[in-house]
Amino acid sequence: MVRAQTYYLPKTVVRFHLLIEKETYQPGDFARYAERYLRLTGVAQQQQVNHRVIDCHLSTIGVRDTSKCFVAHLKGKGEKAAFHLSDDGVLLAINDEPLPSPSRQFFPRTTATPQGSQLSTHSVLSAEALAAGSKAKMAEITAQQIIDLREQRQLLATGEADNMPQDDQQLQYMLQRIDQQHDQLMALFVGTTVRDTTEHQILYCPDSEVTHHILFRMSRRMGIVDCDDLAGVPYYISVRNLYPTEQPLLDNKKGEHLYANIPGMARLTLQYQDVELGSYDIPVAQFGIVELRDGSFFKRYVTHLQLHPATGAVVKMVCEDKK
Repeated sequence: MVRAQTYYLPKTVVRFHLLIEKETYQPGDFARYAERYLRLTGVAQQQQVNHRVIDCHLSTIGVRDTSKCFVAHLKGKGEKAAFHLSDDGVLLAINDEPLPSPSRQFFPRTTATPQGSQLSTHSVLSAEALAAGSKAKMAEITAQQIIDLREQRQLLATGEADNMPQDDQQLQYMLQRIDQQHDQLMALFVGTTVRDTTEHQILYCPDSEVTHHILFRMSRRMGIVDCDDLAGVPYYISVRNLYPTEQPLLDNKKGEHLYANIPGMARLTLQYQDVELGSYDIPVAQFGIVELRDGSFFKRYVTHLQLHPATGAVVKMVCEDKK
């Protein structure tokens, strides 16, 4: 009796893990008065959103290569061999557990502490400012309060205040309270900035060598957009086959054999405008060749085989001489 099993070998797909930072600026209630009362120039008056790539990693996964479909014909002990295939029929292991798939996420989502106060205007203004008859007057009173806080801090720091604290611990506490109140009031003029990061994944299959191929586009306001969306600035990928090889003819006639990949090496370079963001040398199944593995081992021995899920290369092949 012969065990026949159809299987595929994989092609390598690259998964880019991009860490995207979103920076959101919200103007303060008194932004228009920042220059008049505090001599602050260039304070933005409108909300601003900015996205940018701050880090990049990559991982590889395997998908079915329809040009590499084979049938294993195993005899003897191979008739009871346990084949482990992926959902799309890629051979992962025989008589062994498949290698675990790589993690799908590199970067945990984080939200940075915002610069400036997130409190409402009424919670930080003095009673005198709240009683003012116009916003301009409120801003003027608040600006004077900021100046008073700066003077008070300077006196405490130099030891010239009328009511100096009795110990250093109390002094530090008073300075921290002044700094906190100062920052909250300043946020009413300079606004607040919140930064948070998210991971965005892009799949790319390097089937051939390319130069300056658009991988994705990045819009400062909207983040990653489609490759044909001109609202975004292009990020380019270049692919180079480091060691070109010629695939020998494959013979899939009936016989006691198996096929596995010997991956090639590709250099992937990611660029933004004229700046190189990263260069990565990785094994790629489709840039290599397919080799014949003698299947007679499965006939005579209980043979354990593991293939790399992204490249189809042999990771382990162990034979047990069990009677």
